[in-house]
Amino acid sequence: MSIARDELIEILAEADPVGLIASGAPRDEYAAEADAILALRGVPRLAEITGIFAVSFSEPGACPRDTARWIVEEMARRTGQ
Repeated sequence: MSIARDELIEILAEADPVGLIASGAPRDEYAAEADAILALRGVPRLAEITGIFAVSFSEPGACPRDTARWIVEEMARRTGQ
């Protein structure tokens, strides 16, 4: 799946799994997580996305599976896949 970095950052800001955007953080606050997702091969799996957030925020449940599912679905929708 090929998605632009800026588009993925926007998807993550909309999903706001950790609540950073809602707390006033800039919309690009999830840029590091976007880069980690973009480094994955193929279509990201839910476990890979939840794992990236768990590592980034040192919290196993930082990104719930439902949120990760929405992120994957939104990535596919916005790339037409």
